Amino acid sequence: MKRKPIKVDWDELESAFESKREELVYYLDLVTGQVVLEGEGEEGAFENEDLLEDGADGEAPARQETTRLYIDPPSAEDEMDWMDDFASRGDSCSPEVLEALRAALDADDAAEAFREVLRHNATERDRWFVFRSDRVHEVVEAWIDANQVHCSEPPPWRG
Repeated sequence: MKRKPIKVDWDELESAFESKREELVYYLDLVTGQVVLEGEGEEGAFENEDLLEDGADGEAPARQETTRLYIDPPSAEDEMDWMDDFASRGDSCSPEVLEALRAALDADDAAEAFREVLRHNATERDRWFVFRSDRVHEVVEAWIDANQVHCSEPPPWRG
């Protein structure tokens, strides 16, 4: 079934793909284009179920679960692959920083060691955030394509 184009909230969608909180689950509402959040603390938002059902006359009925599309953010392994790719590129990176990044990837807690190297190198940290953002954008666009979501506007990073 072909869906009509939706106006996606790109900022919310990007934030959902960047989330590292495992207790939260994100969905894209295929009718409104909004990102829906479920998880710890969400179930207490409405203590009285009757409040949800007492809608004003003429209100739209509650959406069915079939209008929600699960958002699967990149895994920790994906992030490690990105770190490895970043360290392998070494574009304008000084040899000392490049060596420190590569050594960090061999540490017991490689992700934290990698971040620690970046904390002390502002230029490389900025380059990493741009690099990571580009990877997240690629994941978002691939997810949109794979799930045949028809957007009324292109993502802002394309403009």
